[in-house]
Amino acid sequence: MKKQNFRIGAVLMSILTLGAVLSACGSAGTDTEAKTTDAASVTETAAETETTEYFPDLPEKDYNGYTFTFLTSNESDDNGRDWVTYDIFAEAATGDVIIDAVYERNMWIEEKYNVKIEEYQCVTMTETKKAVQAGVTDYDAVMTAIANGCSMGAENYILDLQQVPHIDLTASYWDQGVTEGTSIGGRTYIATGDITIVDNEATWVLMFNKQMAQNLDYDFYEMVRNNEWDMETFYKCAQSAVKDVNGDGKMTGPDDQFGFATSDISSSGLMYGSGVTLSAKDADGYPIIKTDLDKLTAVVVKAGEIMADEDTTIITGKNGITDGDGMMASDKLRMVFEEGRALFFGEVMACVTRMRESETDFGLIPFPKYETSQENYYNMVHKTAGKGVCIPTTQPDTEMAGIIIEAMAAKSVYTVTEAYYDKALTYKYMRDEESAEMLDMILASRVYDLAYIYDWGSIHSQIHNLIYTGKDTVASTWQKRESAALKALDKTVTAYKENE
Repeated sequence: MKKQNFRIGAVLMSILTLGAVLSACGSAGTDTEAKTTDAASVTETAAETETTEYFPDLPEKDYNGYTFTFLTSNESDDNGRDWVTYDIFAEAATGDVIIDAVYERNMWIEEKYNVKIEEYQCVTMTETKKAVQAGVTDYDAVMTAIANGCSMGAENYILDLQQVPHIDLTASYWDQGVTEGTSIGGRTYIATGDITIVDNEATWVLMFNKQMAQNLDYDFYEMVRNNEWDMETFYKCAQSAVKDVNGDGKMTGPDDQFGFATSDISSSGLMYGSGVTLSAKDADGYPIIKTDLDKLTAVVVKAGEIMADEDTTIITGKNGITDGDGMMASDKLRMVFEEGRALFFGEVMACVTRMRESETDFGLIPFPKYETSQENYYNMVHKTAGKGVCIPTTQPDTEMAGIIIEAMAAKSVYTVTEAYYDKALTYKYMRDEESAEMLDMILASRVYDLAYIYDWGSIHSQIHNLIYTGKDTVASTWQKRESAALKALDKTVTAYKENE
């Protein structure tokens, strides 16, 4: 969970404190000076409560200057240069709000436990496996892709975090969604939350052009709040924004105005926004291939209609949007939105910060529900862009690792998360308070599906491609892939059971 839990907690604590003080005042007579003093005390106490940091009950330790080293991502790791780790280590304060917050957090940890935090940037899964195979104990923790953590857990390269002393994955600074979603048989090998902000960056979101929305008389914030934001409404709004600007009778990328600019991954973004998953857990916590096939079919048909409509949706791999001319396809799409030629832009949250110099005024909303009767909004997290922490099996001091990692996660709430959430996003990149409200909703409703993470028997890839191409063959595709998926799933489950 993220920042909003602590805001709510602070408010509740303030209310409780206020109630206690007012109760005491009720028996103190009617002296005006006393009332004034008590009122001042209430204000002061509430302010103090709001700034009080929660910290877990960890042992006091002195590690005698030990260098605690994280393996983190370099440009050759998952997803390339845009996903180099930047929130684990900072050499010094630079004036950048995120770097300064990382530095502040690490200095606090270093002083409290007499350690030195360092990182070694590399291809994380390769380096972790190599180190474990060689029995190397130089690395204390790994910040790697969520998919990598799941894979290495099955292969016994990393520890079950549920068994590491002092790590409490039920604490609010750990994302309960990833803990529950990626655990297998009650074991959890990778965790994310406030210790990193890359999981936020890798969350799939919708941005919208505020001027275009105003011109079309749309209030998307109210649609979301009023539970009116579903796929059908989204599609109709997107269609209404289409404009053949150059008048040539066809929609072309360089010239015309579209309803929806996105990469192919929004195929999965729309599917998971519906609340559908392709896997579930049995009574013992092991994954099974399971879905509501009727609902999945309906979702794939509607999402496919949106994604395959090349007059409305400009998308990677279509409309001439491919890598080339010195630009990645994703950057070309972002330029379409930045230049005011698309009402919606579906991408990872990181694209918000990449548009910090944009003149386009934009807002942020969750991906639509399938239908308004759906209880919650859901947003997927990219499995190789999203990062989490894990611990190599060669770690000789699991107690120390647990203490340092838990302390970093807890302290990050008031340093790194504060900087990212309140300062960088709300005030520097985001353009209105409503978008910050929407971000609360998005980060609280993230979904992790093991069928997406492992893609057993290509079952997720096949469903994803049906949406991308607009094909309505869900039942036959599921029937063809189910046997291979079950076989691959069985190998994963067997590997986890052997690790017991």
